[in-house]
Amino acid sequence: MEGELLVFDVWAPFAYFRKSVTTTTSLTFAIMPRSCIEGLVGAVLGFASADYPDKLKEANIALQIINKINKMPLPLTYTHTDYWSEFGLYLKGKKSKHAKRKVFSAPARIELLVDPHYRIYFEHKKLQNSLMDKLSKHETVFTPYLGSSSMIANFSRGKLCKSKTFLPKEPVSVSSVIPFFKNLPKINADSEMRCAIEQNLPIHITKDRDVTGTYSAIYSLSTKSVKVEEIQVTEVFSDTNESNFVTFLPTMVTSG
Repeated sequence: MEGELLVFDVWAPFAYFRKSVTTTTSLTFAIMPRSCIEGLVGAVLGFASADYPDKLKEANIALQIINKINKMPLPLTYTHTDYWSEFGLYLKGKKSKHAKRKVFSAPARIELLVDPHYRIYFEHKKLQNSLMDKLSKHETVFTPYLGSSSMIANFSRGKLCKSKTFLPKEPVSVSSVIPFFKNLPKINADSEMRCAIEQNLPIHITKDRDVTGTYSAIYSLSTKSVKVEEIQVTEVFSDTNESNFVTFLPTMVTSG
């Protein structure tokens, strides 16, 4: 099946894609989840948080890692939300449960991704041209960021590339992250290949902020292509007629 993909890069000094299962020691996913890509595209196009999950849930999206994954731990201090009222009661010496509490903050640690840089492949019949128009003018409606509002992202102007989706008969080198559910993709590894797996990446975040399904993904630690077989791929052609292969992130949970 032939088509056209919009290709653009996003990057920032830091990124933070928090794993929901973590609490005071908050870890980040090593790669950008599909749900965060939808949020980024929604910010560029001006979709409210209640609208973009439905508008972008059918989009074909692939993600390529440009910079090597680099994580940095960061110590933080969490302050009680009622800090000032409790602190005032404590100073006045009032006899209450608030007055007895002398600790108004708690230490915590989070992980940050340092110098993250991704290439996004995007296909959507109704929204692709609108997104291309925004990117070409380097405009956004809302501020784009990578996981946290303090991690403001920059982006390239983007380009449209011809594409062809098919099931190859021979192993191909895939430059994007490779999603899967239960079964690992069939990889043709060599002695120099180093890969990692990220699990429980959210597919979509609904308007009620609920996760609708998760997937796993395998990616190269050296940002090189991973040679796989027996999976559907999309060949993307550049202006110079060179091509590379990507795999789309899931839009729903499957049994595969």
